Amino acid sequence: MVVETLNSHARLIPCDNRMSTHPGYDAVALWEILAETARALPMYKFHKRYVERSILPEKPQISAKEMALLMGIPLGEAIIILEELRPVSRGQPATATGGKPPAAKSLLDYSSG
Repeated sequence: MVVETLNSHARLIPCDNRMSTHPGYDAVALWEILAETARALPMYKFHKRYVERSILPEKPQISAKEMALLMGIPLGEAIIILEELRPVSRGQPATATGGKPPAAKSLLDYSSG
């Protein structure tokens, strides 16, 4: 299922094979496109700073979906912000320029929760 929002109303729409990844893009390329798109949003750096200073100290285990709903931002932006601010699973700090997800995660991992 995919969440589609319109005028702050969320609804689920079923996915089918036509909505799967385009044959010309692999998961890494799609991740980099998502990261580039999120970082190009005009309020991205302000949202990221707000999450770092206000949301994560209060709720360190917040999901990307919950954060997107709480802040009224796109899920993709929330995914990228959390991926950059939270330490990666290997115990190393995430870098702001690092654009790739850990190998064990996919974009679908962020949609449930």
